[in-house]
Amino acid sequence: MIEHKTNFLKTLHYLSLDVVIGAVVSSWMFWKMPQGNGKVDVASLLILGICTWIIYILDRLIDNIKNEPTDARHQFHFQHQYFLQVTIIILFFIATALVFFLPKRVIYFGIGFTAILVLYFYILHKTSKTANYHYFKEIFTSAIYSICIIGSAFSAKQNLEAIDYLIGFNFFLLVHQSILAFSFYEVKEKTNIKNLAKKLGDKYCTFSIFGVTVFIMLSYFFSHSVFIQKVILIEILMATCSTLIFVFHSKLSANESYRWLGEMVFWLPILLIFF
Repeated sequence: MIEHKTNFLKTLHYLSLDVVIGAVVSSWMFWKMPQGNGKVDVASLLILGICTWIIYILDRLIDNIKNEPTDARHQFHFQHQYFLQVTIIILFFIATALVFFLPKRVIYFGIGFTAILVLYFYILHKTSKTANYHYFKEIFTSAIYSICIIGSAFSAKQNLEAIDYLIGFNFFLLVHQSILAFSFYEVKEKTNIKNLAKKLGDKYCTFSIFGVTVFIMLSYFFSHSVFIQKVILIEILMATCSTLIFVFHSKLSANESYRWLGEMVFWLPILLIFF
């Protein structure tokens, strides 16, 4: 029974559904801003979750076209590529149907974001054979993920202040911090791998990860309302958790535990329900 449960949870992880949950929960936090009473658009969150899932599946399927699968997740996508391709088509039609229930501002954002996605995949295709491909991919992934989560919520709001955009920038740093921590683990596991952590080296990688945490902590002093303070405290907690995952790499390497924990960091905004 335990083995079947473990396999089920591992399958959910390979399907990136832990990422999807984190994206929806994080976006929910931005929808509640700036005072905590913001109206949350359910259709927008559903489309966000669907689009995030499509992007992650498509990204790995494209990786497998360019190269042989190098890890368990890519191997999973390679073995089930037909099923995943059908899943993408079904998800696309569901998302298309939900578009008719979106606020106009979110639709306009979606059109612009689609253009950004096309540019993203075009750049990845053009740089796939260059030495800096892996570095570009990590940086662009952080930006795309952040824009998707923050932009869908902020596009429907008016009169946002500088602190609100600072919180959004903090989130981008959190995403980049998490990806950099993952890259660090990959370097320790596979010495011949190319990624941003290897390019930076241990010293600058450590400086960057701790630097994000310090920066977010300092941003707390610019908060002006109770809810904004709570949001920044959540971001501080997220940054601290990612930093601890980075620090205890020797203990979390087994069975890629760091990936499960790293993705669940983005579930933490749900704590806003309780305080």
